[in-house]
Amino acid sequence: MKVLKKIFEKCMVIEPAVREDLRGSMGIFYNGPDMKEVLGGFEITEQRYYKMPCKTFFGIHKGPGKLITLASGKGIDYIIDLRKDSDTYKQYITVELDGDKPEIVYIPAGFGHAFISLTDNTVQLFALDTKAPYENSRSINYRSPGIDLKLPFEDALMADYDRDAQMLE
Repeated sequence: MKVLKKIFEKCMVIEPAVREDLRGSMGIFYNGPDMKEVLGGFEITEQRYYKMPCKTFFGIHKGPGKLITLASGKGIDYIIDLRKDSDTYKQYITVELDGDKPEIVYIPAGFGHAFISLTDNTVQLFALDTKAPYENSRSINYRSPGIDLKLPFEDALMADYDRDAQMLE
């Protein structure tokens, strides 16, 4: 595992350890001791996967720490600094993920996260570091003043709760 880039000093793009042989490739998404050394106290308490068509948008969610990678397809991860005391408050950085190029995005609690798929059959793997993500999570409108995420599609597919989320003041 290797940290490729730090974003807003706390978020990271990580290259996992990958082994290839005649059977294909195997990557390590999470290795407790190695990840704890790099990420601090992050411990997976919930894992999810999403299989989605092209243009699927998951709006800005602020909540627990997250690890995100793609098993297949392509997408754009949006990392939004929602720390009010930060010099980069409301700024965002994008990371393009590709299932054929293993990379993991780490987003600690306190930051916002959004994602849009760029291809059909994109499969996202997602891990959280809390047992109660819904109680600790909040949706923020992606068009909020000062953030205004730029999406590559005008006709993105999104849930009503993302489209109608409250604006961040």
